[in-house]
Amino acid sequence: MNLSNAALGKIVALTTAATITAVLVAGCISVTVSNKDRIIMGVQSNGTTIAGLSKNEARKFFTDTAASKLQRKAAVLTYKERIFQIDPADINLHGNVDKAVETAYSIGRDGTAIENIITQMRCAIFGTTVTMDASFDEQLLHDKLQQIKTAIDTPPKNGSVILQADGSIRKTPAVIGLSLDIDPIIAELSPDFQTFNLTVKKELTPSEQLPFVQDNDLAFMDGILGSYTTRFYPGDRGDNIGLAASHLQGALIRSGATLSFNDTVGPRTHEAGYKDAGVIVYGKHSIDVGGGVCQVSSTLYNAILLAGLTPVERTGHFASSSYVPAGRDATVADGLIDFVFRNPLPHPVYLTIANSGSALTVYVLGTKADLAGKSIALVTEGSSMRPSLYRLWKQNGEILEREFLHTDAYEPLKNT
Repeated sequence: MNLSNAALGKIVALTTAATITAVLVAGCISVTVSNKDRIIMGVQSNGTTIAGLSKNEARKFFTDTAASKLQRKAAVLTYKERIFQIDPADINLHGNVDKAVETAYSIGRDGTAIENIITQMRCAIFGTTVTMDASFDEQLLHDKLQQIKTAIDTPPKNGSVILQADGSIRKTPAVIGLSLDIDPIIAELSPDFQTFNLTVKKELTPSEQLPFVQDNDLAFMDGILGSYTTRFYPGDRGDNIGLAASHLQGALIRSGATLSFNDTVGPRTHEAGYKDAGVIVYGKHSIDVGGGVCQVSSTLYNAILLAGLTPVERTGHFASSSYVPAGRDATVADGLIDFVFRNPLPHPVYLTIANSGSALTVYVLGTKADLAGKSIALVTEGSSMRPSLYRLWKQNGEILEREFLHTDAYEPLKNT
């Protein structure tokens, strides 16, 4: 029988494939028999062969391996000199033993017959590694990091100045706020915990929040630049005065900056704690919420004038007030009339308040050198119904400047 070259090639190829298949089948029958109900040859984990182990024996192996990896280890988180640990028990970290056992046992068994034969032969020759991963309770990790966040987080706190009885001042340093964001930490630690990596050492970096009043704002502050006192009777009106004045306590006005009375004190409402008391509305005595607050703005007005600061927005009352000389008042009204002043001095100024319950004093603290040895006096000229206010700048008893501020025109009250 004469065969073509093509036909002869096909016969040779089929014969070769059949021979290889026969070898594989013969070899794998032997391997399969020896691996019956056991992990196949060539499988290892954690640097140790686990071939030939039954499922129960493999479970014990992986359980012991997990225990060894978790023994006496903890992730260490630090912030400056503070140290925090996350122990495996804190987050219920454990090895996925059953998953590892099933992965190891299924090698060479989870495919078709021919696929399993090939896999078993390849594994016997080249080997394969099963890596056990770990799981943890995400909520426990969140709770643990939340505890660390609570220990680190610090609200910012303004630097402050306390006026002593002898006129000197005592400064309290500012506190920089800290806030730790734990979500990125969870994302960073999770892969390590899932691979039993408990040798983590991480430096925590909470974000910083600077307070408004910082130490450098107070660095050159050394005394009182100006102050003014007005008196009042205790009661609802006095309570309103004390409440409004408390919002001015610790106000800092940097060089070139302004302060708005209305923005600083806030709305005068019952919800804000203000009471009904006497006010003047359209030239008539009346009762309204927040009565008495204009005494605070007027006291502040006199104090800032004596400290060398510059009024930007100021309005006199309809009629002259009893608590300050004519022409030296400053009325305010929510959303309508504001009192605003600016700090023209080289350094910041700081307001501090004294309230005895019957007398209110506003102190303007600052750097004495900013006034260059000058003193300030206020002089009112004209009648009580049309007063003109001047500010006198003096040095060594001599008047250096006579500064005109304004002329008011009061009206008589329409009722008593």
